[in-house]
Amino acid sequence: MGGSFLPGGGPGVGGGVGPSGGMPGNGGGGNPAGGNAPSGGGPNGTGGSGPSDGSITDVGQFTPATCATTPTVMAGTIPMVGIATFASDLPGADRALIQFGKTTDYTLEAPVDWSAADHKTLMLGMAANSDYHYRIVVLAGDAACVSADATFKTGALPAGAPGKKTPTKGQSSEAPSPGFRLVAGGQGSRWVVIANVEGEIVWAYSFPGDVISAHMSWDGKYMYARNLGEFNAGQGGSLWRVPMEGGSATQLNLVGGSHHDFTPTPTGIAYIAKQATGECDQIYTAGPDGAGAAPKIDLTTMFAPFKTGQGALTMGEKCHVNAINYHASEKFFTVSDREKDTLIKVSEDGEYMAGIGQSPTMGSPANHAVAAEDGTTWRVQHGHHWYGPNHVLVFSNGVFNSQASKVLHYTISGATATLDWTYNATGNSSTLGNVVKVADGHIFIYASEAGSMHELDENHVMIQSLSGLGKGYMRYRPTLYGPPPDLDIE
Repeated sequence: MGGSFLPGGGPGVGGGVGPSGGMPGNGGGGNPAGGNAPSGGGPNGTGGSGPSDGSITDVGQFTPATCATTPTVMAGTIPMVGIATFASDLPGADRALIQFGKTTDYTLEAPVDWSAADHKTLMLGMAANSDYHYRIVVLAGDAACVSADATFKTGALPAGAPGKKTPTKGQSSEAPSPGFRLVAGGQGSRWVVIANVEGEIVWAYSFPGDVISAHMSWDGKYMYARNLGEFNAGQGGSLWRVPMEGGSATQLNLVGGSHHDFTPTPTGIAYIAKQATGECDQIYTAGPDGAGAAPKIDLTTMFAPFKTGQGALTMGEKCHVNAINYHASEKFFTVSDREKDTLIKVSEDGEYMAGIGQSPTMGSPANHAVAAEDGTTWRVQHGHHWYGPNHVLVFSNGVFNSQASKVLHYTISGATATLDWTYNATGNSSTLGNVVKVADGHIFIYASEAGSMHELDENHVMIQSLSGLGKGYMRYRPTLYGPPPDLDIE
């Protein structure tokens, strides 16, 4: 096995590894979705049980070993977060994982930072006031030693946090995407929450100020959140960081007039800011703690060919950037200019790559695909997802307070962007709002001002809706560990 974790699961092996390091049952058929035996080595002919999505490591594929493992779990400052520590005497052990869930099916899994003191690991994704089972899987080469099952009870939601929001089923027969929905509270709210697929709140934190955009850090150890910031100034705006177990939030020492949005990167963060009133925005970068913040990519010449702002919010700005995404695999950013009805793609080295939007007034720049409509179909945008080389999802807000928000899907061919389909049932959001396509083909739409999320299948039919988590930007996370999901999908 090479000692690797096996998140996809494989055929069950002889009934799985017992939770106390017991031997697998002889001749077990195993569960093809991933064979974890939650109650010890099963009897002959019995395979282990695993989650239907096969996302939990198939412990049964490792050679069983016996060891003493002594785990302890305590609640973090955020009562739904478990802080696990343990010791083990397995010879040659060099890695481990924690499997946990409301039953001994263990539907969640945390990778252990083996180098951390006492192997400290956060158990993320647990609902408030709930009993959870957990076990430690210690690995040495191809050998696995599994601790006895133990239990941990999470605490109550923090006072003032949004409570569970029960999803409403749509007309699609598909199951919703597993994973988590992360939502910032929006103007007037300091809360950032994470909900699971059932609408249970599994993480909640009140930041020092209103927050409209939030992301987990690239390594998954922190939560960042920012306020709306300054629309048209050379300084101002706040962005905070807090450990995922909770504690005191730290304000990052950013430079420039930062506003609206930011994105985590492998080296820290990238954010939108101006150097002076009336100027175009730039992409600034900083380290994970905000150190070394500086302008990196000047967007002035990239947005210059496009029509000037049409709305009252421009205030003499040369551009009004309001959303940014980072594509790790291909190493580029996409950014949205609200009043120019334009999205552009720019490499992390500052090279203009492509654009899409309404017709520019100074001649089409290279690789700009024109969305040739009447100017009302696409009017003002925030969140977007440019996936693959030629497909773009746009959350079009519509003219301010027009109740005309919708999602637009375009296919680019040369200099033309063809509108393939639209969806307007999520609700109106004159500001913010976003859309993302995830790896299983589902599409998440969040109408921020309406506080409404719709999850669509690949035929654009609603799988389920969820409301009331917040009124900022929404992010999808298949797991609460490690980097964000890759946006470079087809």
